[in-house]
Amino acid sequence: MTPERWKQVKDIFNSALQYAPAERPAFLSSACSGDESLRQEVESLLDSHDETGTFIDSPAYEAAAEMIMDESAELQAGQRIASYEITSFISRGGMGEVYAAQDRRLNRKIALKLLPASFTKDRDRLSRFEQEARAASALNHPNIITIYEILQANSTHLIATEFVEGETLRRRLSHTHLTLGESLNIAIQIADALVAAHRAGIIHRDIKPENIMLRPDGYVKVLDFGLAKLAEQPPSPDAAEAPTKQVRTGSGVVIGTAGYMSPEQARGHGVDARSDVFSLGAVIYEMVAGRKPFPGDTPSDVLASILKTNPPPLSHFIPEASPELVRIVTKTLRKDREERYQVVKDLLIDLRTLKQDLDFQAKLDQTTAPDLVPAAQVSSQVAHPTAGGVAQPTEIKSAISTITDSLTIEIKRHKLAAAMVALLAGLALIGAGYGIYKLLQRTPVHFEATKVTQITNSGKVIDATISPDGNLIVYSLSDAGKQSIWIRQVRTANDKMIVPPAPIGLFGITVSRDGNELYYAVKQNLDRGTLYRIPILGGSPAKLLEGIDGPVSFSPDGKRMVLVRGNYPTEGESALIIVNADGTGEQVLAKRSRPEAFAPIFFTGPSWSPDGEWIATAVSKVASPSRVLAFRVKDGKEQDLTKLSGPFIGRVEWLPDMSGLLIIAGPNAATSQLWLQSYPNGDVRQITNDLNQHRAIGLTTDARRLVTVVATGLVNIWVAPEGDAKRAVQMPVGNLGFFSSLGNNLTWTPDGRVIFATTESNTIDLWIMDADGGNRKQITSNAGLNTNPVVTPDGRYLVFSSTRGGVKHIWRANIDGSNPKSLTDGVVDAVPAISPDGQWVVYTSLNATRPTLRKVSIEGGASVELTQQVATFPMISPDGKLIAYLYPDSADPFAPNNRIAIIPFEGGEVLKTFNFQGAGTVTTLAQWSGDGKSIFYTTNVNNVTNIWRQPVDGGPAKQVTEFKDSYMSGFAWSRDGKQLVCSRGIFLRDAVLISESK
Repeated sequence: MTPERWKQVKDIFNSALQYAPAERPAFLSSACSGDESLRQEVESLLDSHDETGTFIDSPAYEAAAEMIMDESAELQAGQRIASYEITSFISRGGMGEVYAAQDRRLNRKIALKLLPASFTKDRDRLSRFEQEARAASALNHPNIITIYEILQANSTHLIATEFVEGETLRRRLSHTHLTLGESLNIAIQIADALVAAHRAGIIHRDIKPENIMLRPDGYVKVLDFGLAKLAEQPPSPDAAEAPTKQVRTGSGVVIGTAGYMSPEQARGHGVDARSDVFSLGAVIYEMVAGRKPFPGDTPSDVLASILKTNPPPLSHFIPEASPELVRIVTKTLRKDREERYQVVKDLLIDLRTLKQDLDFQAKLDQTTAPDLVPAAQVSSQVAHPTAGGVAQPTEIKSAISTITDSLTIEIKRHKLAAAMVALLAGLALIGAGYGIYKLLQRTPVHFEATKVTQITNSGKVIDATISPDGNLIVYSLSDAGKQSIWIRQVRTANDKMIVPPAPIGLFGITVSRDGNELYYAVKQNLDRGTLYRIPILGGSPAKLLEGIDGPVSFSPDGKRMVLVRGNYPTEGESALIIVNADGTGEQVLAKRSRPEAFAPIFFTGPSWSPDGEWIATAVSKVASPSRVLAFRVKDGKEQDLTKLSGPFIGRVEWLPDMSGLLIIAGPNAATSQLWLQSYPNGDVRQITNDLNQHRAIGLTTDARRLVTVVATGLVNIWVAPEGDAKRAVQMPVGNLGFFSSLGNNLTWTPDGRVIFATTESNTIDLWIMDADGGNRKQITSNAGLNTNPVVTPDGRYLVFSSTRGGVKHIWRANIDGSNPKSLTDGVVDAVPAISPDGQWVVYTSLNATRPTLRKVSIEGGASVELTQQVATFPMISPDGKLIAYLYPDSADPFAPNNRIAIIPFEGGEVLKTFNFQGAGTVTTLAQWSGDGKSIFYTTNVNNVTNIWRQPVDGGPAKQVTEFKDSYMSGFAWSRDGKQLVCSRGIFLRDAVLISESK
């Protein structure tokens, strides 16, 4: 838009402000003289000024003006930005322009929002926004719009999101009066979205009808999470004197939208979750009353109203409004945030309860009164209801009608006293029946409002559960290479050891139904587990059976139990087995053969349903999403219960009332979360939402408390000259986070920089920095989980593993992350290595039965298999003639690695093999030395990792580093062999109690 055009738009806009809203259309028709484009520009400014009253950095019309004036902020149909092709313009507002676009890479329709240039000029401010937007992009909730990517094209910053069909709540309110039921349904979905956001530490700050999309199927989507954060800009010291476009009060910047912002927002104070509660209350008020709670001729008038006046109660506009609705909305709009709902979850619970009550009343009112029956018969029907022992709505309505008509007849017969007695008695019975029905007809809601209590603080807990009565917590502890089992009394916090420390693995801790006995499994080395039983307070353990790979679950009567057995009856098979509580009478209920399995093992397990008819368990499949299946006990018939779709599903546990299942699930085992899936309708709700690992479920009989084990990590990058631990220096990169990945996540570039993987962006991405930790830059963003970086010898290409295509494959990109290209298309491909000439990429390829090695050209194309043996973590020798790899000394191809093999670069027969030497026998990290004479690998003893050197001529291995603490999750020697970079830290695992707080 030219300056002349903008002046024309501005003049017409300012003139239009002098007219009443109803008179503006006629004025615009005359002023714009048939120029529809001109009229749309003016109307968009008027909408921002009058309808929304947006005040983010500047009045809405000024923000929109800057955006319109910026030539780079206008996109045309057919224009390409990255992989997106613009198809049409959607809307314009104070927070930017929105366009419909086609993602040519994934062939899907998306929405692109262009941010105004005034919002992105300050780099610190933009960085804060991007951090907030990344956190918002990690939210996984059906009522929150999905953010695909944050990108930059030239000087323009954009956000790519899912495209939502439908209309905004503002548009719906402009042409439709919502019913109370519709309003509550919308409010409930908004509140549900805010619960998930607040749990993740994200405050929306700008809840308003314009940011609520209503899909045709009834789903609500909340937009623009994180955008309000962009508006936060620290005031300059001379802000009071300098002319500024920011709207300020006496104490700070006003961030939000006039009419919906909380009093603390209006004053420019800091905001928290209670500010979103206020904004949602204002939206509910407008939906129900058909008017805003804080009207005003100008935004300043609106702000004054928010600060000084209370809106009329809803009953002023809707006399029939229920007192509970009035109470809820009034509480959300309290000016003192200490008097509002303190958490939005409490508001959500009240809204759902109100809707249930209103829905029941509506059903009651819709029933038709039957023919008259004697009052005595009515009393008998109410006192002795049919249909499961509870008076049904039709029966209650019938009783009310009958008593009312009987009273009329009795009054006519001048027997008023008797009639009143009969009426009161009948109504009392009806009230009792209604109360019972109302109590029983609601589906119990579990773990909606929760309290989290950390039970242990050693950081060494492996597994945990809770007794059925909730009085005892049992956990296994790993310390100094030995594991033990402890029991804690919840009320007194007294701990008692019941299984002494031993160099074994302890898992599958389960308390019997009566709470008197503890069952646990013991595993030594790679042997199959053995199940033991011991009195809950300690005693002599009894061996029950061999061959167990997870916890047991008991039948409702406690007489039988179900367990998973791997490699049964042959290698590559797993079975679901029912046995008696004493370990006798084995019965195979179901089997799975690789690539499917009742796995992963140890921290997964089956769950016997409360009615005794079904056993639910997770079933995994190589390179496919895991599933939750239920097997009927009497005949093994399968029922697919899967509603959570993802690579990893672990433990499942039926709720005692069979209203749902608790499920551990996530994109991988290291970031798995706790979910609740209702049964049988399958609605899914996330209970935990963080970047930690959750691995266990122990549930009480009343389903009000559960125990899980939460794993976190504090991992940093260190650089050690010549591998000298005493001279190691920690880099200023912060915590890399806790995540598991096959292979290394550190590498050097030819020019001496370091590329590493980190969870700083709330997913796993690759970053680059100088050797001293300076000049950190993010390479990958908003495109799957990215790990295993390696760089071509000329420094041109970065090769890495990524799930950005849906499945983990090998990708190539420029060293700055641009122009990514997929090089492989296997089932699962990971851990690349690059040949010294930069022409070939060798990688681990997982098929349905085992991992092997393949190679592909750096330019892509057909791949070649190098070995049919089990092989992982390829390493190419400096002269390019040999490939070393890791493999397990076990019949199980997925067992941990404890050997090294060397083959020719062209593939073929194994030339040499080595056992790992030194304490510790398992590793996933290795690298050739620069001279090609040795292979470095790691060993781990009591969570302290060091590097050893294995000469390829067959000599004894020698320890290279002398670290005294910390686990090493990655390492890489510089190309001259003078610098060692490694990621080191601690992994903390503790038992956590999650209790219902309502």
